[in-house]
Amino acid sequence: MSKDGWLGPDACGVKLTQFEHMSQQMTQAAPKLRALADELWRALHGAGLSTAPAMEIKRIAGWADRAASDLRRRTLLVHDLDRQRLAMTICRPDGTYLKVPDRYTDQVAYADGGRAAALFRRAGSGDASARAALRGIRPDDITPMFAKALLESLGPEELLKLPMSLSLKLAGDIAQHSSETDARAADTRAILTLLGRGLALATDPHVKGHLDGDYLVRLRAAGRTSFPPNSAPPHGTAGYQSLATLIAAAGDARFSTEFIDTVGNDMIAYDSGVQRTLGQVPLPDLTGRFDLGDALDPGTGKVTGGERRTDFLAPLLRAAAASGTAASQALLTHRPMGPVTPGPLPAIKVTNLEYLMHDRRVVWAGSDHGAALGTLLRAAAGGHDPESTRLAFAAAKILADDARANVEIKDGNVHIGDKSVFDALTGLSLADALARPHHYDELSGLRPAMATVMVAHLDKIHDLTLLSKFDGRAGSTGMTGEDFDYLLLDLTRDATAYQTLLMGQMAHAKLAIDGTVADHGDLENTIAGEGHLFGHLLEARHQAVGAEEARLAEDLARMRQYVGYGVALIPLEPTLIPGRAAGGPVLAAASTKLSGAMTDWLAKRLADKADPTILAPKTDTEGVERLLNQMIVSSLTSHGRLNGPDLAGRTFATPGPHPKVRPFESLDAQEMERFLQWAGARGDMAKLSEQSMEFVHNGAIKTAGHYRDKDGHSVAPKVQR
Repeated sequence: MSKDGWLGPDACGVKLTQFEHMSQQMTQAAPKLRALADELWRALHGAGLSTAPAMEIKRIAGWADRAASDLRRRTLLVHDLDRQRLAMTICRPDGTYLKVPDRYTDQVAYADGGRAAALFRRAGSGDASARAALRGIRPDDITPMFAKALLESLGPEELLKLPMSLSLKLAGDIAQHSSETDARAADTRAILTLLGRGLALATDPHVKGHLDGDYLVRLRAAGRTSFPPNSAPPHGTAGYQSLATLIAAAGDARFSTEFIDTVGNDMIAYDSGVQRTLGQVPLPDLTGRFDLGDALDPGTGKVTGGERRTDFLAPLLRAAAASGTAASQALLTHRPMGPVTPGPLPAIKVTNLEYLMHDRRVVWAGSDHGAALGTLLRAAAGGHDPESTRLAFAAAKILADDARANVEIKDGNVHIGDKSVFDALTGLSLADALARPHHYDELSGLRPAMATVMVAHLDKIHDLTLLSKFDGRAGSTGMTGEDFDYLLLDLTRDATAYQTLLMGQMAHAKLAIDGTVADHGDLENTIAGEGHLFGHLLEARHQAVGAEEARLAEDLARMRQYVGYGVALIPLEPTLIPGRAAGGPVLAAASTKLSGAMTDWLAKRLADKADPTILAPKTDTEGVERLLNQMIVSSLTSHGRLNGPDLAGRTFATPGPHPKVRPFESLDAQEMERFLQWAGARGDMAKLSEQSMEFVHNGAIKTAGHYRDKDGHSVAPKVQR
């Protein structure tokens, strides 16, 4: 029943005889009420009284007429479903009820889903004709009512057994080099996709025809069940291993926040329990459990089976990310309260964020090194709402603390990546030490995504670094300046993450400078803050890669591209300009958008194989100096501050009595060089240029000072002016 007391739009439970009788009564009542309304209206009108009571009865008569029509339609559906034995029955002390859908199209889909369940069962048992029949069903054919009937018929436990049966038979074909392997793999992928999509649809409370919350509770219990009975990982197969495979097979189908909250959170709690048995090895999905290799990968033609490391949590994390910010945040912020279903007691005493990023860190080394976790974190913490900000810096603090614990400062240098070698010095044999995981790179796959998250919160990072100049305590972000530099030491070890951070800071600096120019503000103060953060990035990168000449050469080549192609000169879109002065989330969102635009702009220049137009720098610091100069000149130009008589007759200016600087994209290499020389000689440009290098160097010194050994001795800065 719906909230207003009438039949709900989805489905209702009815007794067949009573429902038919009610339909007949309502059909008879409607015309009687209408006749009564007409007689009363005439009587009241003739007496000169208000006819409102008659109009109210007439309104009720109209409602009764519509309700009678709906009841007659539903009565036909009830009889039809009962005749086909498709209606679900609900037994209660006061009788037996039938659940009936709202529309005939829903009835057809519901009937199809109920019949399809038998095909899935037969396919799971190895029936080739059933597999062939299921090939005729496309993922788009799975409607909510079809999915509901299918999952109701199968039940949670049988739903999870099906992928196990299919995968086990496929593994047998692979092991025997059967000629049917490729065809069976294609059938298995198609069937799993249908089941995965059906699961996503039927468990979404916002979709018509969804299953009630009790199904998710029963699915959670089935996920914790091992098959065969009395087995336990790594022996036997856990229901959650099968569920993870279904989630992965669902493709782009979105799982609801309720699914992620109820089932997803329990999957993480279950993982924490089985780690007591598995140690530092991730629990695999069915691909890893049965050594299926690439058999379940979308688009696989010729199957090459074999051992593959998989992690049953990875599909869940990717699915939560694809389902949106709310689902992602629900997963990361969950704090387990204790076991609610049979199985190992959850070991988690902290939030899922802390468990996944810190407690489970070693396990990720045997998985995807945190790449799926990074996808989830980007969705949960990459926005500009307060919860995204809180999660971003909570994750940053965890990474910073782990970096601090796993970095060696020895002989005045930072040593990264081979922690196990240092373990050999503490009494372990070299062989045993090298066999241990390298702690520093266990979450290497997380770094690019975490860099993207940090770019989304660069305004807060600037506040953090500014505060650290005056106060060593943590501010609103919960991080100190030293924490931030250890975070950078971790992130900048990855070239993609470093490039993301650098481009993000370039976008932030461009907006900040443009805002200062527009407001006729103090450019020196702006350059100080932006240059200082550039210094942190450059120094952390140099310390992270040490003396690796190849990577340092790549960094310099990248900086030369930024400068040579004039990335900092690209004009700001009008939609970004209001963000420069608004600050806070608005500026952060503008920085993120501009960072993407600058990246795309450079990628196009490289794809077009265009020649650089500006002289390349010799060092990273010199490159930052030129980038800042370009930003200043670009803003001065866009705000008309360089227009005037001095431009007359110059090749980079428009002709006429009121010359202006020509659009930068219209200038060739020589004209661009003349323009930059001319602009650099005006006003305080020379002074600002010298100061920018000083500010970058000061930021580098500050960063190097945070990397100290146990005796308090810091490393020497590696960035040169």
